[in-house]
Amino acid sequence: MNNRLRKSISFLALGAALLFACCQGDENGISEQESAVLNAKEWFDANKPALEALKFTQSISWENAIVLDNGGEQAVEVPLRLTANTSANVVEDRDYKTFMRLLLIKNAQGSYTAFNIAYTTKDTTFNNSDKGFSILNTGSSFSGYITIQKSDNTVAYSGKFKSGEFAGPHNYSPEPSKTSRLVCTYYVTVGPYTTCSNWVWYPDYTSVPGGNLPPGYMPGITGPLWPNGFPRPPVDPCAAAVTASGVAANPGFASASAAVAAAGAADGNEHSITLGTPGASGAYTNSAIRTNGNPNGVAVTESLAGAFAAVHNHPNNTALSSGDVYAAVTLATKNSAFTTSFILTGGETYAIVITNLANAQAFVKQFPADLSPNYPPEFPDAIFNQINNITSEIGNSIDSKTAAISSVLDKYDSGITLMKLGPDGKFTRVKIQKNPNGTYSYVPC
Repeated sequence: MNNRLRKSISFLALGAALLFACCQGDENGISEQESAVLNAKEWFDANKPALEALKFTQSISWENAIVLDNGGEQAVEVPLRLTANTSANVVEDRDYKTFMRLLLIKNAQGSYTAFNIAYTTKDTTFNNSDKGFSILNTGSSFSGYITIQKSDNTVAYSGKFKSGEFAGPHNYSPEPSKTSRLVCTYYVTVGPYTTCSNWVWYPDYTSVPGGNLPPGYMPGITGPLWPNGFPRPPVDPCAAAVTASGVAANPGFASASAAVAAAGAADGNEHSITLGTPGASGAYTNSAIRTNGNPNGVAVTESLAGAFAAVHNHPNNTALSSGDVYAAVTLATKNSAFTTSFILTGGETYAIVITNLANAQAFVKQFPADLSPNYPPEFPDAIFNQINNITSEIGNSIDSKTAAISSVLDKYDSGITLMKLGPDGKFTRVKIQKNPNGTYSYVPC
C-alpha cells in the first residue's frame, strides 16, 4: 500500500488510516464496521449533503461501503451508481472514465463532512464496487486521476497517479497572480447532452473571502494538502520567495515578529512563535510565545492547528546557524506543510524555506550534523569548511555568512532556500555566484 497516498488524505482529517477489518460483534450482534456504516447512512439521509455528483446518482451502494479508521478518526467510503446514460470526466480525453464514490469523514462531535471522490482512469477493468480499493489503498495498478470535491462543489484535492503512486498534482500551479482559477473541468454527459461545470480551486495563498491560508492548506479543509510523509511538490525558490512575501504581509506575521523581538530585547533570550491557520480576520493564528531561557536555542510549537512556519530571534545578532537549517528540515519532515523558519537578527528578517523536501532530506542524510553535548548542531567539516572558505573572501557579516551558507546549499541542490526580507516588505532569494575576476555577485530571480 502506498504510504504516501495514505498520508495525503490526512488533510481531510484522516491520518495514516488502515482499512478497517470486520470486528467482533457488539452486544446487539452488529459489527463495529456495520455500525459505522449505519451511523454514516443515518447522518447522510438526515442531512442530504449538496454534492454535485448526487444529482446524477441512481443509487448509493451502502452494501459495498468501506470503513476507514485511525485511532478513532473514522470515515466511510461508498460507491455511487450513476444514472443510466450518464458518464463523467475530469479531463478532456474521452478514453478516461470517471467512477464516483461518497466519502463521509466523522468528526469528534459525531457529525460528518461529505466529499465526492472521482476516480478517473483508462483501466476498463476498474471495479467501483471493489472493497479492496479505496482512497487509502490504490494498490499498485491504478493510473489516472483522483479528485476530491467538497459540498460547495470546489475542489479540495486533485492528483495524478501512476501504478498506484502519486505522480503530481492535477493542474496545480504555485502562480500567485490569481485569486482563483479553474483546476478541473468536470464533464457530465446524460444521453446525447454534455454539460460542464467548472470546479474552482482557491490556491493555498488565498481564502474565501479574502485573507490568507498557510501554504499547503485548502479552504474548509482540516490539515495540510501535503501532510507528513506526502511528497509536497518541489517549489521554485523564486516562487517560494513570493509566497513568503505574502506571509510577511499578513498581520499575524507582524504580531508574531513584534512579540518575539520585544521579548528578546527584554531578557536577551531566544523566543519563538508558530504561525497557523488564520482566524476570522484573515490573520495567521499565533501560538503562545516560547523560550528555553537561554540565548542560543528555543523550542518550536508544532501542535498549533495549521502550523506552517515559526518566527524566532537571535538576541546576540548572529547569522542563521547550522542548527536553524537542520531544525527546518526536521520540522518539514515531521509535517511537510511546516516549510518556513523566520529568523529575526541584526534588525533584519531572514527565512529558511524547504522548497524541495526530498532533496533536503537527502542533504541531511549525506551531511548529518555534528552533535556535541550542550551545543547546537553544527555542519560537518565537509560543509563547514566550504562555508568558511567563502566567508574568508566576502566577509563575516550576517548577510555574507547567509550568502555563503546559501551558496554551499545550492551547490548540493539541497532543496533549502535562504531568503531576506527587504525594505519593500518582500522576501528575495539569497543566491550568489563567483565571477571570473574572483568577486561574488548576487543572482536575482
